[in-house]
Amino acid sequence: MRESEYLSQLEEEEKEKYREILDFIETAKFEEAEEKLDKFLGDNSNFVPALNKLAVINLYQKNHNKANKILKAILEQDRNFAPAITNLGSLAKEKEELAEAKKLYKKAIAINEDYGPAYNNLGVIYREEGNYSESVKYLKKARKKGSMTYNINVNKAFYKDPGCLFVLFLAAALIFVLFLIIT
Repeated sequence: MRESEYLSQLEEEEKEKYREILDFIETAKFEEAEEKLDKFLGDNSNFVPALNKLAVINLYQKNHNKANKILKAILEQDRNFAPAITNLGSLAKEKEELAEAKKLYKKAIAINEDYGPAYNNLGVIYREEGNYSESVKYLKKARKKGSMTYNINVNKAFYKDPGCLFVLFLAAALIFVLFLIIT
């Protein structure tokens, strides 16, 4: 079943609680999200999307065994939940089991061809392997499905990113040229 189908089964008040949890996750406030998820799952213990979000938090926190256990439990309830299969692929990728990760991402796509994160993750693996044509193919599909992600470290200053040096150099050059023109 798709997440939208699960959401349609919730009362409006529960949907709002779930949206709040998603906001915490999207802003990397994992402790708050996990606390709210525990309360939410107390009332909705079989709500697969919330269980999946709990697994995602554990993935971010590098609690791979706990994430794996949660994802396996999800697939016992709904063996066709593409986000859980994709997250199992992410676990395999973390373990450097790239063939298994690709297999799981492709399985998620076969189950739900509209699930963009599986395309994105598959494209990333192909890029890391140097297979740029396959990477572009899957990343384009991810963008088309509205699911292009970028790896952003919120704890790292933007100017410490190597790609930012070029922008800083251009800004400095522009300021220097303006200084020369004015004086």
